Amino acid sequence: MFKFIICVVVLVILLFVLSFKLSDVKAKRDFVDHLHEFHNDKYEILTFKRNFNAANMNPHLYRVELELKENINIVITFEWDAKNKDVHFPYHTNNDRGIESLTRYQQQAIILEKELHELLQDDVLSIDIDVFNHTLELGLEAEPTLEDFEYFSNKICGLLKQYPDTWDLDGHINFSVKEENKGFYELIIKPNTNDDNDHSFNYKHNAILVNNYGSAKAAHIVQVVEKEFSKPESPVYLNHIWVHQKCLNTFYIAFEKHEPRKDPFENNQLTEGVGMGLVKMTYPDLALDTYKYYDYKTISEENTYLYLIKQLPEEYQYLEVES
Repeated sequence: MFKFIICVVVLVILLFVLSFKLSDVKAKRDFVDHLHEFHNDKYEILTFKRNFNAANMNPHLYRVELELKENINIVITFEWDAKNKDVHFPYHTNNDRGIESLTRYQQQAIILEKELHELLQDDVLSIDIDVFNHTLELGLEAEPTLEDFEYFSNKICGLLKQYPDTWDLDGHINFSVKEENKGFYELIIKPNTNDDNDHSFNYKHNAILVNNYGSAKAAHIVQVVEKEFSKPESPVYLNHIWVHQKCLNTFYIAFEKHEPRKDPFENNQLTEGVGMGLVKMTYPDLALDTYKYYDYKTISEENTYLYLIKQLPEEYQYLEVES
């Protein structure tokens, strides 16, 4: 009886796998027919693979990569809904996101990337551009100044304004110097006026942000903060750095204070965040200017970031005020 049950289970699994294989064959055949009927067979299929997972819970979705035959540098990637026979997007969008639109976007992205390289190559040591994610990584000889930020912002925005459909969101420019994994400063530019409300924060144009890790300057700040405020059983961890928008060496630095967790197993090696410290320092000496502590008993731990921003002087604010 037990062997019979095992055989039945194995048979059911095999039938299930076979049905999936057959459905994959049919889905790809229908997709090939779609390309032939609506796109004149101008694409080569590089990938057509079922993309069912716990995140989408849709067995009809396939991950597709297409290469434009007349230009193999044009490769588009999207999800295909085999049931509805259409490109699938997990979120609502007002933009045209069909196969032809994705191809035009990729063509424009390649042109824009080339023009950005030509525009900036004489000003920087290295350039890494990701048009899709709206980011630029610029390598400089020395740390950028306020004048550098204005120069690059004006120069880059002047070009990006010519591509409002390709570069339609805020741009993030990361500046690094030699031998840095990630630069200390990041500049936010807004070359076009498209609505960016899908993002969590609405930055001001030319907002200057700071990356907590990856540069010698950030490492120095972490070292000073931990030495000044950590205790053997109460460590602190850097949380965020805000820079004065007109004076690049003055910062407000937030760090989370930890204490031993009170648990029934008495494992004193485990800690938990109990509050946030906010300190004002000036680089490079990083002498303590002002310090205030916010206990999680009195403020919400979930909204600490936005709460601390409101405590900062206006010169450190880089978010647009909601009307």
